[in-house]
Amino acid sequence: MKLEDIARLANVSKSAASLALNGKSGVSEKTRAHVLAVAKENNYVPLRKHTKSVKNEKTLKIRFVACTNADVIPTHYQQLPFFSELLSCLSTEITAKNYTLTTNNLPKEQLFATLQKLEDKQPSDGIILLGTNLTSAHLANGTNFKNLVILDTESSSTNCTTITMNNYLGGHSAAEYLLKMKHEKIGYIKGTPRINNFYDRRRGFKDALKRHGQNPDKLPKYYLPGMEIKAVEKEVEKFLDFVKSVTAIFCEDDYIAISVLKTLNKHGIRVPEDVSIIGFDDIPESRVTSPELTTVHVPIAAIAKEAVSLIERTNEDPTLVKQQIFFNTQLVIRDSTRNLNHS
Repeated sequence: MKLEDIARLANVSKSAASLALNGKSGVSEKTRAHVLAVAKENNYVPLRKHTKSVKNEKTLKIRFVACTNADVIPTHYQQLPFFSELLSCLSTEITAKNYTLTTNNLPKEQLFATLQKLEDKQPSDGIILLGTNLTSAHLANGTNFKNLVILDTESSSTNCTTITMNNYLGGHSAAEYLLKMKHEKIGYIKGTPRINNFYDRRRGFKDALKRHGQNPDKLPKYYLPGMEIKAVEKEVEKFLDFVKSVTAIFCEDDYIAISVLKTLNKHGIRVPEDVSIIGFDDIPESRVTSPELTTVHVPIAAIAKEAVSLIERTNEDPTLVKQQIFFNTQLVIRDSTRNLNHS
């Protein structure tokens, strides 16, 4: 029931009904009493009260922490596409719920000791930690935090809550696809520095080859930086010889794949006519390359949403059991790969 309905039933103007219901002057006490009686009889609840009840709901204070180190997550990590998208998705989710967000960059050395000092000074209702490449030994130091969600890593030997992508599945599906497209001479580019995600992607890729009777130990491989987009400049001839020895290349992330595309375009090697390329992560840049990049999609928005949801659920029930969650990846077919069956 709306305000105008109460005004009509009380046979007064809408403004008079509003003044009466909100305890303001401008109407007689007799009119006020009559309007209040009509409102009570019809179980009318003013919109103002609805708004107040929403404001009384708990507003969670969420702290986002990026564990920085020079090799994997630099202090300027927000400029890197994958991490930028992750932080954007988290910020969107938190803002939509009217929660507050605090961000901190903390070096891996003394990470949890420093984090504890921050929490002692300004407590939060939950912490989301970007912990790419943190080992089980590192994570063991954070098990005392009651509401900590760690992203982009996992540790089956540690009682902590983690959310990450299924790197093994992504590597496995990429190899399966290339084999289905009848590629037998497949090259593999490993990212440097080596991180846990890369190891799992490689394990999945090699297992798919084994499943189809291929020897993964004979896989031609090359090393390129995994955290920057830059055309190959050192030992270019050696790199081009590697490319010409295969019909397809799997790159452990999109940074590498886009760097490869830039290099091949510069040297007149056609993609996918001369060689097919697959990346991993599906960063925004993969959709504007020439050609557009076939890659493994990581559901970043879903990971961000689940992280916030875990903070909410743990606040409602502090006894909630800690979880290690994997989000499955999906191969996205674009223009950088071709089917040799059609050659």
